Amino acid sequence: MSLKDKITSDLKDAMRSRDEVKLDAVRAVRAEILKYEKSGKGDISDEEILKSVKTLIKERNELVESAEKAGRDDIIADETARIEVLKSYLPPALSSAELKELVEKAVAAAGAESIKDMGKTMGAARKLVAESGKDADNKELSELIKERLS
Repeated sequence: MSLKDKITSDLKDAMRSRDEVKLDAVRAVRAEILKYEKSGKGDISDEEILKSVKTLIKERNELVESAEKAGRDDIIADETARIEVLKSYLPPALSSAELKELVEKAVAAAGAESIKDMGKTMGAARKLVAESGKDADNKELSELIKERLS
């Protein structure tokens, strides 16, 4: 079953169970899929769906930060629940130990010696993350690379 099929199935399940939070989150992903397909690019791949899900999670996290500053606990609770639904579509994340090991491999692969090689190292690290079949937070990955190269 492709990720697109799983999302369609989850949308139907959320409608049947009248789970408004899940329904809203899944509809957002479904809207991104439809927007991609209507743009004339053809069928959407699982990788493109994952990119869209990550973007939606980032947007929701920014909304939570704004809500925290405004003291809106109701928005924080709803958006946090939506983020958890969206995260269920992502592959499992790399552990801290796996991430550190991956950074060491990326530094070696890029032949990095100083912070000036940050871009090459980050590219090599993202490639290794993709090959692992798991997910990693770019911000955390960047911080580990900076720490290693400094």
